[in-house]
Amino acid sequence: MSISFHVTPSKLDFSNQFLLQLATPSQWTDSLHMAVLMHMLDMHHKDVLQMENATFMPPTLTSLMQSKDRQFQAVVKKDKIRWDHRISKLILLPGKTWMKKVNKVYTPMIWADRHWVGLAIDLRAGHVDVLDSLPSLYDEEDVQRFLRPILQMLPYLIRYVVKNNSRDLSPFTCQRKTGTYVNTRSGDCGPVCAMFMELHLYGDPFPHMSGVTDDIVDKVRRQYAMEEYKTIVLPAYY
Repeated sequence: MSISFHVTPSKLDFSNQFLLQLATPSQWTDSLHMAVLMHMLDMHHKDVLQMENATFMPPTLTSLMQSKDRQFQAVVKKDKIRWDHRISKLILLPGKTWMKKVNKVYTPMIWADRHWVGLAIDLRAGHVDVLDSLPSLYDEEDVQRFLRPILQMLPYLIRYVVKNNSRDLSPFTCQRKTGTYVNTRSGDCGPVCAMFMELHLYGDPFPHMSGVTDDIVDKVRRQYAMEEYKTIVLPAYY
């Protein structure tokens, strides 16, 4: 692959080297990789997502919420918080407004800047399934600490940004899914959590999250890179 740079209609601009990194086993995927992956999956599964009232969202969602945590904890009158316009823009997206067109959100989250997990957020049930490819890395206390901003802020976003009063302001609950494939080699957690979110969307069909192997991960990484080229890059030229 040459190091050519693609300026795409999606405004997600990247090089061929970027795609090669995604396709290569054990290569780390950064926030842009994950944002492009979520954009591709949202396009690729458009019909099913529409039927399920679901969407894939970029890691910006969780990173913005994480950055807001200190202020959120300090404020007494949380209904007066001024939310970042980038968060509002994400959750009020035309055709994908939370609690109207979208009841389930799939998004990646990075823990301690070193490990990606997938979140399956059920907005109506007030629950988050955590899809983690290396559960031995962090214990349950760590999981609760990482997720605290997300679990506590979601009800306030629904009430005061979406303007929906269908649930109270108690924090969302969460549970880490057990019995899934464990990825012990480093660098694959981003694509693996994306694959877990895809499987979750479809009700965990074959090979199931428990039946994924390193070989399947290698194959899926290549497929993701090719699919990104086909769905995001090619429309810029044809």
